[in-house]
Amino acid sequence: MVRSSTTTTKRKWIKMMLYIITPLLIFSTLVAVNHLKNNSEIVSKSQNEAIWFVLQLTKEYSEFVYQLQNYQFENSSHDEMMIQYEILWSRFNTIVNNSQIMHFDQFKGAVDEINSHFERVKMLEYRLLSLSSPQETQPVLQLFRQDYENLMVFLNYKFRLSSGDLGDRITAISEVETVIRYLLITTLLMGALMAYLLLRESHSHHALAMKDSLTGINNRLWLNQKLRELELNNTSFYFYLIDLDEFKEINDTMGHHAGDELLIEVARRLSNLSCKDYCAARMGGDEFAIIELCQPTGDVNSCISDQLTGVFNRPAMFAGSFHPISASIGVSQFPKAAKSVSEVLKQADFAMYEVKQQGKDGLLHYRSLSSLAENQRVIS
Repeated sequence: MVRSSTTTTKRKWIKMMLYIITPLLIFSTLVAVNHLKNNSEIVSKSQNEAIWFVLQLTKEYSEFVYQLQNYQFENSSHDEMMIQYEILWSRFNTIVNNSQIMHFDQFKGAVDEINSHFERVKMLEYRLLSLSSPQETQPVLQLFRQDYENLMVFLNYKFRLSSGDLGDRITAISEVETVIRYLLITTLLMGALMAYLLLRESHSHHALAMKDSLTGINNRLWLNQKLRELELNNTSFYFYLIDLDEFKEINDTMGHHAGDELLIEVARRLSNLSCKDYCAARMGGDEFAIIELCQPTGDVNSCISDQLTGVFNRPAMFAGSFHPISASIGVSQFPKAAKSVSEVLKQADFAMYEVKQQGKDGLLHYRSLSSLAENQRVIS
């Protein structure tokens, strides 16, 4: 008993810990997911928007170098080349003067470096304007090309390879992802364990609800459910309603404890019959019931009828000594005699009452009421 109590206490403690830890894990996971989402949004927004402007800048710079080269080979005019320069100038100016809006402030040193290239481009503007012929273009082209290549090296390093704060954020996100992965696995395991415990507890409660607390056999709730199931499936069965004789007198003269001992002993005997396809239940008080599925032949002389003789012809131990016992038993058959569960119960009760009227200690099939003397059999 002490061991059982300790086990029950341990299970309650484990369940309580699960109820506390699982919500905390779920909350922690949600917080981590939200943190990851915020970091991802920041990185994604800053990276995507900044990189878009960087790509536009490199594209316009490449176009300008190309136009300047075309001018050198007289494939484009000076005006066309200057138009491309103006586009490049405006792209630089947009990035430098709107760096916070474009999230360039997320990349340390990027704006300063781009601004230095912008200043260099502006310093070379007068040389573009002073070009009098394509033959003078080579030195200027070389300066712009060198500046373009240096800018590309920096941008590739800053936005694609190292990326400063972006790298730190990506590392942080990776760490958060790892934590979330473990949190999710742990939460799933804890949730599965909790679901298992709740399911097992539910099954246990359901099983207890179907058992008689005193005798441990099936109770009236289980019996009614079983009868409805058999009726729904139109399964043929015998129903035995058993009422212990003189049970009230035993309770009154020997005490309720003696009556409980008798009920437990009768339940034990009914549960240990050697017949197949039967089940026993306590309906309440001193009444028991047995359901026996009919054989294909529908033989009335069923296994249970013969076995019940041995159940009540032996004395039972209660109140410290052996005492003779007997019972009045009414039998009904579905669907041969009764067409519904209510008829089964009424017919068995009627047959059992007839046994009581005839002196108790006997068994009677409802279908044989027309010849009571012939069919009644004393169990002694």
